[in-house]
Parts: sequence; structure tokens; C-alpha cells
Amino acid sequence: MSSTSWHDPAAPDPFSVWHGMHDRVARLLKQPDSPRFVAELDAVTEVILQTVDAAPEASLFEMIYGEEIAGYAVAHALQTAFVTALVAQRMGWSLRDRQTLVKASLTMNIAMLDLQDALVRQPTAPTVRQRQEIEAHAARGRTMLEAAGVTDAVLLHTVANHHVTDGGRALPADRSAISPLACLVHYADVYLARLSPRATRAALAINVAARELLSSAGGTANPYATAIVQEMGNYPPGTFVKLRNGDTAIVLRRGNAPDTPLVSTLLRADGTPYLMTQLTDTGEPDHKVVAALPRGQVMLTLNRRRLYDQAQG
Repeated sequence: MSSTSWHDPAAPDPFSVWHGMHDRVARLLKQPDSPRFVAELDAVTEVILQTVDAAPEASLFEMIYGEEIAGYAVAHALQTAFVTALVAQRMGWSLRDRQTLVKASLTMNIAMLDLQDALVRQPTAPTVRQRQEIEAHAARGRTMLEAAGVTDAVLLHTVANHHVTDGGRALPADRSAISPLACLVHYADVYLARLSPRATRAALAINVAARELLSSAGGTANPYATAIVQEMGNYPPGTFVKLRNGDTAIVLRRGNAPDTPLVSTLLRADGTPYLMTQLTDTGEPDHKVVAALPRGQVMLTLNRRRLYDQAQG
């Protein structure tokens, strides 16, 4: 698990960085013909890595709780970039690999951004034409990146091959021809997609999404799915949770054990809000976390700055 420090005071404010990054990434992905595309992709990647490393808990909080400011496709790309950067650090991968993972996560769906946003709202299954576009998007994405001036062969290969299995299934026995970077992007992509609602289904609670990922991906025999679940924990920051006493809370920081995060209570058991939120130790029996709640199930707008200051105290 990453450091439990909430934020390095000397580093950029992660909330401001995250908020501004949505629009910045949206402009980047929607203008692949810009002469500054490669330079801007490099610059965005460095900001993301700096923020993840300086403020892992706050970054996770924004990833899980934050709004889809520029639409689902951009938010999902950013979420995948954050998760792969965190997990690659856990796995001891090099800075170069982490940079490639962030760039691949941001650009993996560059050829189907509008379709991604449409499918989230579409109450029916993809049409034949949409399925053809989905199947072709990885190869088209590589072509678009090459046309934009990307020459990094590893990045291009990762984008072109980021759909390693069908829907996050187990890896084949012979993995010699499979890119580890593509595998990590793939399973992070599948995991995070389950956290967002669709017109055809509700969002999954994060611990349920983790359980489903491990189940479909081959369990602990799959090092990529396992590392994602271990890094995120059962209740990562930004997750709404129900406590044993009936209170609803939001996770601010991962704890020393997977089931004992630091939380801030929001609602009483009868659904009325607390006038003042308070930090709660979920290691205490009455405040034990009994369930994670899907993002859309708690209709509250939170002052992240206040929660941030509370966690610092």
C-alpha cells in the first residue's frame, strides 16, 4: 500500500490539479492533430505522476469521489492513469514504465471518446456499427497516435493491445507474448468501468468490483488484478461506507488494515446529516465498516477542502 500521508504541504494542491486536469486532458485528446500533442501528453503525464506521488490518498479520493467534469471518457482515462501509476509503483516498475502507463491510460480510447460517452447514456446494447467501432478502436488509436507524432514503440504497442482478454478474464497460461504494461492498463480499465453507472446498470460498490475483478481474472494467480485490488484496498479514499452503528461516512485515508480506514461521518442512521462531520476510527467495534456504497447512492455534495483540512489535523 502507498504511503498513508494525505498530502505533502509543499506539493501542488491535488484537488486543484485534478479539477484542472479534466479540461486539460479533454483538450489534449480531442485535438490529436495539434503540433503540441506529444509535448502536452508528456507534460500532463509529469503532473499526474508528481501529484500521485506527493498525495496518493488525496488523489485516490478525487478519483473515486470526483465528478466527471469533462464527461465519462475523460474521467475514466484519468482514473485509469492514476490507478496504473499507483499500482506500478507497488510492483516496483521503473519511472519510464510508469510514464508509459499514464500515457497509454490517457490515450487508450482516443479513437472512441464520443462513443464511450454515448454508450454510458444509451439504454440499449451497442449496435452492430458501434461494436465494430469498439473492436477497431485500439488499432485506430495507435494509428492516430502515430499520426500525432508519437514514436514510442512501447506506448504504441500498449495502446494497440490494451484489450488483453475478453472483459477482464484470466490470462492465458502462456504469457510470453503479452505486454505486462498492456495487462495492467487492461485490468485497471475493467475494474474502474465497474465503478461508474450506465443507463443499463447501476454502479458497483468498490469492494464488489474488486471481488468481481479477481473472480473473473483468475484470482491471485493474476498478478495485475491482485496488485490493483491490494493497492486500492477494500475501502479506498472517496468511498462512501456504512458503519455498524448505522452511520454513513466517507473514507479519507486507507488504514493500517484493509478494513479499518479513517473516515468522516456524514449521516446518522436515520439519514439526517451531522451538523459537524467528525473523524471516526473504524477499528472500534461500533464504527466498523460493514458495507461500501456505490457512488450514486449517497446524494451529498461535499466540501473536499474542509475534509482535506480535517484529515490534516
